[in-house]
Amino acid sequence: MAESPQLSNREWEVVELLLQGKSNKLIASSLSISERTVEFHLKNIYDKFDVSSRVELILKLGNAANKPETEKQGFSTVDQAGQGAENEGGPDSQMNWVTSLKESVSMIGKESGLLNVSPQDEAGNMSFLEAIRVCLTKYAEFNGRATRAEFWWFTLFVVLVAGALMYVSEALSSIFLIAVLLPQLAVGARRLHDIGKSGWWLLYLLLPVGGIVLLVWLWSLPGVAQPAVDELAA
Repeated sequence: MAESPQLSNREWEVVELLLQGKSNKLIASSLSISERTVEFHLKNIYDKFDVSSRVELILKLGNAANKPETEKQGFSTVDQAGQGAENEGGPDSQMNWVTSLKESVSMIGKESGLLNVSPQDEAGNMSFLEAIRVCLTKYAEFNGRATRAEFWWFTLFVVLVAGALMYVSEALSSIFLIAVLLPQLAVGARRLHDIGKSGWWLLYLLLPVGGIVLLVWLWSLPGVAQPAVDELAA
């Protein structure tokens, strides 16, 4: 059986933080070193483990952690992350992770009533992909109405994509959130119109905690009759 590569203490520290899912920036901050130094250590680690990316490294360490012999060779740090690391490899496992998260959020939303559609909204009910298409098409459209399904499916989309991008790059996740901020606010205003409230209620987002809780509760309410909304718009 091949022996484990000989790593320096600093390189093992980098490996441990990498297995915790931390980005290069967070690793550098935790170890009080620069990102270029982290990249230098990672390059050496990749060479020693004969891999070309952090995903391959995590998979290799995860496989090694499943063998009792390797626990004596310095892989004890992988024990807690072995199963999670294996699940991060390959498009199929990543898709399974996204699907599972989507199903979990959808189930929680249905049980709490956030994604339930009342009889008067059934004609306007839409699928996950349709909600994304509508919200992006109405990118900055603050007028009109939005059903609960449209609002919460789009919110779910934002959470899923932002979470997935966070594993790739914090910068990409931040850019995405900035890009979808306007359509998220727009669909939030249309959802308020659907329950007979003014879009100016979005200003409650400026209040810490309490304002967000209030708006989440309002966004979960069923829509009101069309005349009330027309009168509000007038």
